[in-house]
Amino acid sequence: MSTLLRILKYVKPSAKWAFAALGLMVVATVVDLLAPWVLRNIFDEGIARKNMGTVLLLTLALLGMQGVKSLGAFAQGYTQELVGQNVVFTLRKEMYAHLQRLSFTYYDKAQTGQLMSRMTGDIEAVKNFVGFGAMMLITGIATFFGTLIFMLSMQAEVTLLSLSTIPPLLVVMWLFNRKVGPAWGNIREQMGRLTTTLQENISGIRVVKAFASEKKEQSKFAERNEQNFDTNMQRAKLEATAFPLMGFFGGLTFLIMIWLGAVYVAKGQMSLGTFMAFQWYTWGLIWPLNMLGWQINIFQQALKAAPRVFEVIDTKVDIESPADGGIDAARIGGTVTFENVSFAFDTTAAEPSHVLSNIQLQVKQGEVIAILGATGSGKSSLIALLSRYYDATAGSVSMDGVDVRNYNLEGLRQSIGIVPQETFLFSATIHDNVAYGRPDATQEMVEAAARKAQIHDFIVNMPYGYETLIGERGVGLSGGQRQRVALARAILMDPPILVLDEATASVDTATESAIHEALLEVMKGRTTFIIAQRLSSIRRADRIVVLDNGRIAQMGTQQELLEQDGFFRRLLEQQEMAAASNS
Repeated sequence: MSTLLRILKYVKPSAKWAFAALGLMVVATVVDLLAPWVLRNIFDEGIARKNMGTVLLLTLALLGMQGVKSLGAFAQGYTQELVGQNVVFTLRKEMYAHLQRLSFTYYDKAQTGQLMSRMTGDIEAVKNFVGFGAMMLITGIATFFGTLIFMLSMQAEVTLLSLSTIPPLLVVMWLFNRKVGPAWGNIREQMGRLTTTLQENISGIRVVKAFASEKKEQSKFAERNEQNFDTNMQRAKLEATAFPLMGFFGGLTFLIMIWLGAVYVAKGQMSLGTFMAFQWYTWGLIWPLNMLGWQINIFQQALKAAPRVFEVIDTKVDIESPADGGIDAARIGGTVTFENVSFAFDTTAAEPSHVLSNIQLQVKQGEVIAILGATGSGKSSLIALLSRYYDATAGSVSMDGVDVRNYNLEGLRQSIGIVPQETFLFSATIHDNVAYGRPDATQEMVEAAARKAQIHDFIVNMPYGYETLIGERGVGLSGGQRQRVALARAILMDPPILVLDEATASVDTATESAIHEALLEVMKGRTTFIIAQRLSSIRRADRIVVLDNGRIAQMGTQQELLEQDGFFRRLLEQQEMAAASNS
């Protein structure tokens, strides 16, 4: 019941349209109830008395009533669809906005396919109930009881005897409702898994083909598809059993009425007009009961789909601005302090596995800090705490002496330009990708950023220059080209803090050298963190921090670390040996 009430809350903004649809439904129902009564009078008052004027008048009345009903049905159909679409619009808007607020902690666990399934199929199931099922349910109830009242007023005995098939019909509906709910719950879940498998395959199609794993992926999809098929067939079996039984009892009601009506007409206890009206009215009893099976289906789909949507909307936002909006980050200078910082991804475990432990680091404004370490040493995690992609589980990260948790979150992130290790470009023009962080940037500003990233010459030689559309995730560009577009995007932000996470890992040494020369100007007066494995990328670092298993193992200038026996010197020796062997 709580789920249903929550769904109905989304109807409230469209209350005037919902009431309009309800009013039109009342008009259509009244017309449906009056039409058989008019038919009775055509027979009893017109044909029986050979009064053709009455027959013509009442026939024209029936025609007019059907015209009114048709116009009302059109308006009702439009308004109830409008209500349903407004609910879909609001739900999708609310869910999408909430997804934007959720932190990386949520996305580390969430499956993209499941989220897509909830955003599309599950919300659509809710719309079907709100825009169609609920109104049809009300229409059916009003029609059934209105018909019953009219029939009882005309001939109570035939009416009551004809209703003898209703109890077993209600039993069938009750049993169907009990079983179809869980069935639809399984279908929604299986559809989410199928969507996840499809999404992962399309996103990773290059990996699939690189490892010639097409058959393996086909097998995986076939398994999910078969599970979805089996679940739907279980639901179809329930419907195939219940719906014919409902139809049988409904048809039996009609046959009983025909037989009893004929007997009562023969005895003179029912007029021919009433008998003809009863044939029409009987469908007013059968139709709502038969439609109830479909309405139960729609209702159960919505009840199983809505909680999956609300689960996302109700997910707690664990990283956001302070309640008062936070401190304006526009004046951040760039002094950064990690004060005894520790961090673990899963803090719910009895003994959390810390990715970072007791990090103590002070960075002055304009200082260039290189961060080195083996894979998994915590380099990217350390930088992620700057932008509050995650919050430290112990200690604090501060900028200009203010804990980052006290800044306005949007302003904080706009103060940090990041070139991530995994470059993501949108399916848009190159101009829009470079200007993503500053959509108001002029063409001159975009081109200046591209020049500094050593990508301008390549762009202007493309068919449409900066207006060239690139594929999803930057398809059509090489890894190095994507990385340089991302670098231009960060440069254009003109942030006080710049983070280069393996920013030149995908370019050749000549391009890397050119980029570094351009970055010398960019990094002036700007606090810069460089995560790299190539020592050529950190030559201009003021200090080097070496991480080992989440702890600072070494820290100092390049010369100071060369004099120590540690990771930095071993890395230098390895790269010198590799360079010598390749020369």
